Formats: sequence, C-alpha cells, structure tokens
Amino acid sequence: MKDQLELLWELQKSDLDLRHIKEERERYPREIKKLDERMSIEKERLQTEKGKVDLLEKERREKERQLSSSQEKIKKAEGRMSEVKTNKEYQALLTEIETIKSASSREEEEILQVLEEIDELKKDLSKREKEVATILEKFEAEKKMIQERMAQDEIVWKEQMERREVLSKQIESKLYKLYNTLKEKRQGVGVVNVKRETCQGCFVHIPPQMFIEVQKNNEIIRCPNCNRILYFKGEGKAR
Repeated sequence: MKDQLELLWELQKSDLDLRHIKEERERYPREIKKLDERMSIEKERLQTEKGKVDLLEKERREKERQLSSSQEKIKKAEGRMSEVKTNKEYQALLTEIETIKSASSREEEEILQVLEEIDELKKDLSKREKEVATILEKFEAEKKMIQERMAQDEIVWKEQMERREVLSKQIESKLYKLYNTLKEKRQGVGVVNVKRETCQGCFVHIPPQMFIEVQKNNEIIRCPNCNRILYFKGEGKAR
C-alpha cells in the first residue's frame, strides 16, 4: 500500500500542476486582451492629438486663403485709384482699402496665433509619440512574454498528461476511483499532506494516534473532517 500511496501523491501533484496550467491557459487570453485594449487606447489618444494638429493646419490654410484673397482685393482696389474721377469716389475707395487692410491685418495675427499653437502642439505631439512608442514597446514585450509562457505551458501540459497516464495505470482501479471521487468533491484535491498533526486540506487537527499511523504511509487513512486521503511527506513545506 505504501507504493500505492506514493503513486497517489505523485498523481495528485501532477493533477495540481495540470490545474494550474489550465488556470493559466484561461488567464493568458484575458491578459493579452487587456494589453491589446490598453495599446488601442494609447494609439487612439495619440491619433486624437494628431487630429487636433490636422484641424489647426486646416484652419491655417483657410486663413491663409482668406488673407491671399484680401491682399488680392487690396491690389485691385489700389489699381482702381487711377480710374477715380471724383473726391467722393476717391474717399470711398480709400475707406474700402483701409477696411480690407484692417481685416487683412487681423487675419495675419490670427495666422500667427494658429502657427504658434500648431508649433506648441507639434512639440507636445513629438514628446507624446516617443512616450507612446515606449509604452507600446513595453506592452509588446509583455505580450511576447505571455506567449512564451503559453508555449512553455503547452510543453509542460503534454508532459504532465503523459505522466498522469503512466501513474494512473499503476494505481489500483478501486483506489483510483476513490481518488477521482474525492478530487471532484474537494476542489481538485483528493490526497493531502499532514503537517504537525494537521490536515493540509482543511487544516483541522487530527488525533495523535492517527498521525502516528499516517506517518507510516502503510494504509489508506482519511481525514475525519474533509475525508481526503492523508499522506505524510515529512515536516517540510506542504504542497
């Protein structure tokens, strides 16, 4: 029976490793999705900032077009000066020219303001692009690390599945059935270590005489509280 208990213990460790890998398999895609979402957010924010610059550039071009139009009007108005015949017409033309020049001056000021704003935004954007590039590089590295762990886990999964198959074939069918029943009822743990007279499955103290017998590993002894199969592997750290 001692050999059977040792096989059960090894089988339990293998099943716990498989459970851990299964949990990681479920967690990895969520982590990758979260990283993808964070990357998408950073890219969208950067695109929004680029959009602000594009809008200002569009506004600048429109104002420059208006300024060019105003300057053309001034030239045409000044060109009509030689055609004016009366003082009244002359004064009216001067007023028209001054009005256009005044509007043109405001347009020039507005263009300078927009140019300053564009320049400031471009400086901020350049800094932000570097920051985002660093962030994205970090996220990509994290994704790569997760993918590498996934690949490694697949190798371990295959190894543990093969190991489990070998172990299960060496365990008596009745005992193997009991183990599986307990494992299903007790959150995947059917065999537990006993440490300092305490069941490491439910952490309930077991009777001293029972602990003496458990340490021998010569028979199937089950915890009086959680009903798991007890196994003694020494007073080291319980698995």
